[in-house]
Amino acid sequence: MDRPENVPLPPALTHKLGLDEDEAWDLLSELVRTLRQQGALTMPEGVAPDDEAFSPRRGPIYVRESGPDRKRKVISWLPAQGSNRRYNYVERLLNRLGRAADTGLTPEKILRGVWTLLTELGNRSEAESWLRSSTDRVLGTVWQVDHTALLLSPVSARNPVYQCDSYQRLHPVSVRGVCPTLNCPGTLRLFTPPAPEHDDDHYRRLYRSLNPVALRAQEHTAQWSTEEAARIQEDFIKGRLNVLSCSTTFELGVDVGELQAVLLRNMPPTTANYVQRAGRAGRRTDSVALVVTYAQRRSHDLFRYQEPEQMIAGQVRAPYVPLDNERIDRRHAHSVALAAFFRHWYHATGETWSTVGAFFLPGENGAPAPVTRVADFLTPVPEEIRAALRRILPSNVAADIGVDDDRWVAELCEHLEQLRLEVDQDVADFERRRVAAFEKRNDLLAGRFGKTINTIVRRSLLSFLATRNVLPKYGFPVDTVELHTHHAEEPVGSKLELARDLTSAIYEYAPGVEIVAGSRKWQSGGVYRLPGRELRRFSYRVCDTCGYYAESTERLAEVCAACGTAATGTPTEYCIPEFGFVALPKTEAAGLTPPQRSWHGSTHVLRLAVDPVERRWPLPSGGEVVCLAGSRGELVALSEGPSGRGFWICEWCGWGGRAAQKRPKEHTHPLKGIPCTGPLSRLSLGHKYETDLVDITFHGKLNITTASPQTRYSLLYALLEGASAALEISRDDIDGTLFFQAGQTTSLVLFDTVPGGAGGAVRIATHFREVLLAARKRVENCECGEETSCYGCLRTYRNQTRHDLLVRRDALAALHSLT
Repeated sequence: MDRPENVPLPPALTHKLGLDEDEAWDLLSELVRTLRQQGALTMPEGVAPDDEAFSPRRGPIYVRESGPDRKRKVISWLPAQGSNRRYNYVERLLNRLGRAADTGLTPEKILRGVWTLLTELGNRSEAESWLRSSTDRVLGTVWQVDHTALLLSPVSARNPVYQCDSYQRLHPVSVRGVCPTLNCPGTLRLFTPPAPEHDDDHYRRLYRSLNPVALRAQEHTAQWSTEEAARIQEDFIKGRLNVLSCSTTFELGVDVGELQAVLLRNMPPTTANYVQRAGRAGRRTDSVALVVTYAQRRSHDLFRYQEPEQMIAGQVRAPYVPLDNERIDRRHAHSVALAAFFRHWYHATGETWSTVGAFFLPGENGAPAPVTRVADFLTPVPEEIRAALRRILPSNVAADIGVDDDRWVAELCEHLEQLRLEVDQDVADFERRRVAAFEKRNDLLAGRFGKTINTIVRRSLLSFLATRNVLPKYGFPVDTVELHTHHAEEPVGSKLELARDLTSAIYEYAPGVEIVAGSRKWQSGGVYRLPGRELRRFSYRVCDTCGYYAESTERLAEVCAACGTAATGTPTEYCIPEFGFVALPKTEAAGLTPPQRSWHGSTHVLRLAVDPVERRWPLPSGGEVVCLAGSRGELVALSEGPSGRGFWICEWCGWGGRAAQKRPKEHTHPLKGIPCTGPLSRLSLGHKYETDLVDITFHGKLNITTASPQTRYSLLYALLEGASAALEISRDDIDGTLFFQAGQTTSLVLFDTVPGGAGGAVRIATHFREVLLAARKRVENCECGEETSCYGCLRTYRNQTRHDLLVRRDALAALHSLT
């Protein structure tokens, strides 16, 4: 503590105790240090006392002479009862001095006198005080240690340190050798640090022998805009950053210079992924690469951890890319048409459009937005475009999207009109808010809204069209939606492009969910709404008797179509948030703890594959397994909220909240920040999509239809783990569900999680025997009890709602009957 000048010490410390002036000030300093260590401390400007970094003592914390209040974070200088650290320290000092009996001094008297001295200084002069006071209506006057009175004193001959001969702890001051540690019987001795080469203290040796280098880390993911990602990468190459936290976007084609180390936070899905990620390091001949892979407690990671050579030196399988993914191919058709459109107008008038505003907003003098010319240009479709589409698209896809009769044009024009409405609405909303702020003479807020408008209108047109599913882009997600952040109070919101495949977005961007991006913590405030456009809604029900899933845009039937009994499941509604989601404008610091997530939902089969290929696999015990694999199967993914009761969704502004809570009486428009009185509906979030799938039925000893739920689900997830291991398919790229059909028959359905399909389900059907053997090996070798399961065999993050049904013994019994 910075010792004040010309401050008289109380006689009790010097005359009665016999301490010299330095010892008395050291005693005061040590007592105040206990308050600092308890967190009762003022904070510099810009430092929040409740920041997660101060856990578990998150502030603000205050102190008063007596009477602690745990709820309001007020500690007591004097012990509430018995003793505390300060009392114990003074008591042992009195015993060491042998003065308690002669002087009548007690620890309580000394502590009360010291408190009086400290608070009197605090009331007299800021320059001389160690404590700062504040007055609260409930708490009265409370105090904190003034952080500006703290000094850093380097260890030297004038500022020695002391070591306890009992616990070996170091302390900055010594008052008659009494150790400040609670109840410590040891004595403080003068400590001289040994030379660095002879010092056996690990951290002290590092501090004294290494040159300190500032650590500056930054994330590098697809969530950044192209410009911001390029800037971060350039900063890393030039040494302004020395740590990058990356997503899988860093796998391909990225040279980041003299990269020395790669830390993988989980096991890559395949050898090819491992080679790409590990290969980022050591690309210069004069550097040595260090690659550390952390195996999480989950099935894939632990399996590869047991046989690391299979990951490090395994075979890189030839890429498998199905060419007839209708959703991806449709975007290639869009790219051909729009390229021709841009060329036409450039040659005709010299016009070019590189930004969102230039293409989607009206021009000067109220001229229609250029996007409105697309429909006329494609009516009819120029023959060179039609010929190009016939040449580059698979014939079945060309027929599906209507190349010959131009049906694909209507969908493209409808999609572009939807985007025009979105851009027009965003710009109009923020212009209205900018004008309102300007009229109130709030130049700072008006300037921020103006910058937000610039962010919207100056965004790269091609990047915008790719993230909005008009043009093809790198990566498999094909039904992406965005979490809108450009309206946020944080400037970083304008630099982010938070897009997810809709199958994942209904969970990861659902109302109330928190995510970390751009070093800030964002919370989803609801779904994005477009003027004049309603979200598609469906009623659905899962039969309590047989598990059959039914849905309709109208009233559901009263009788289950599968088992014929009266429908007993509760009918619910879901909406498809096809326009995306909206983040709340206020953000928080990212913190040290990742946001909690839950995956409460399910996936149901609406239609099996169209024109499937049948494969039959005879079983050693008799009977056979029949696999029907193909494309164009239809699924629906449902996000039903952490409680399983859905979300409150406003039908006007899109505000959303978890339905486990009572219906809110009021809410705020998540984009405009104004009160909204729109009606609320309790809805789940859903996404319908087509993909590749394989329907698996068992004929023989194993009867899935009559098996217990534990056997059904345990076998299902064992097969998924086996397929991932045997065929080197990322576990996130495949999933499965039960299919309850009319006639009360049940089968297992494994499917590609990629909308449109990636060929994984077809490969599973082709190599089903290998899948069975790998599944059995995975389940047999797990170390958990057979009566349960764990993340090393059957459990995953996405199947957490069924963990109680996953039993390793049941999976083993089923697999033994099949192999």
